[in-house]
Amino acid sequence: MSKASKKSAPQQNKQSLKKNEKSHGALLIFVNPHSGQGKSLDTFNNKVAPKLDQNNIRYELIITDGPNHARTVLMEKGDLGTFNGLLILSGDGLVFEAVNGILGRDDAMQILKSLPIAIVPSGSGNGLLCSVLSKYGTEMNPKAVMERALEIATSSSAKAESVALYSVKTEKENYGSFLSIGWGLMADIDIESEKWRKSLGSFRFTAMGVVRSIVLRSYKGRLTYRLYEPNDYQPKSNKFDVYENSTQERIEKGNNLKTWELHENSAGEEIVVEDVFLNVYAVTLSHIAADGPYAPSAQLEDNRIHLSYVLLKDIGTRIDVARYLLAIEHQKHLNMAFLKTVEVSSFKLEVLDNSSYIVLDGEKVDTKTIEVQSTRNTISVFSSTD
Repeated sequence: MSKASKKSAPQQNKQSLKKNEKSHGALLIFVNPHSGQGKSLDTFNNKVAPKLDQNNIRYELIITDGPNHARTVLMEKGDLGTFNGLLILSGDGLVFEAVNGILGRDDAMQILKSLPIAIVPSGSGNGLLCSVLSKYGTEMNPKAVMERALEIATSSSAKAESVALYSVKTEKENYGSFLSIGWGLMADIDIESEKWRKSLGSFRFTAMGVVRSIVLRSYKGRLTYRLYEPNDYQPKSNKFDVYENSTQERIEKGNNLKTWELHENSAGEEIVVEDVFLNVYAVTLSHIAADGPYAPSAQLEDNRIHLSYVLLKDIGTRIDVARYLLAIEHQKHLNMAFLKTVEVSSFKLEVLDNSSYIVLDGEKVDTKTIEVQSTRNTISVFSSTD
């Protein structure tokens, strides 16, 4: 098979199968050629495609040509049920786009649970992948993460399991989320460091963190949240063999939810905080990057939201802000007295000034109000080979 080029339309590999062997199955692959430092297409051509050919895994390749390309394809594609999984060469942003593309379909919830997502990191944000690999003991450094991700994504023995999905409502649009919701300091760092994506890669976050610590901003808002209660819900990992069945076969054999099923928690205590904030950051998985867990107790399938916030009045000096950002990289931020953390089933954030962005799974959303709700719905993600 010839290597893909940036001008390629959707392609299929034409490798000759080994004698007396048939294909293990098929992947639908999305490559964002501009993600991270722009190396995803080279990674596909030189590392992914040869392994898939070697392991007799067919694929259809789509090279995205801009925002919402993958979303449109996944909303409209009629043969998703024939694939065993999706493979994404990018970061969390393209996963978010893919998930929300599928959510635009009539069969969205069945597809999301039955069409597992594999990730080969080429974006600068890889929180979902790092959370999954961390569960199985992969060392959190770029080399180890890449090697293990490639091994899982191209293996005919790949396994997948459930990751909790969250319902998000904004002023203009509704979304599904799997990773994080941010506003204030960390959201500013995420969005405003984008200009350094190609030159610095993931180090862009550290560089912008230094800038934002020096040029400090404040953020006025109202945060309303309801404390989490399990209500007899026992989440399960639902691990399965990726190539044992196609997506359509899994849908036909499974007991899949067909609509959103919210995690009702009306008895949980509701708390309102209206103040001037430094940071609001909620995560649903353990990692937001490869430099250590932000919420060490978070589990892939568990549907509780780990909400944290810092009030400006609790911060002493700019040095405290720098210490806070540094502590995140070394997993010591939870020990800082000014950081408030709670486990919630839902929260609503209302922005009362024009000082920051709201960022959802690493993507900026145009709204001043966001409501997030735990659900009992899940997506599936490639996680191991055993």
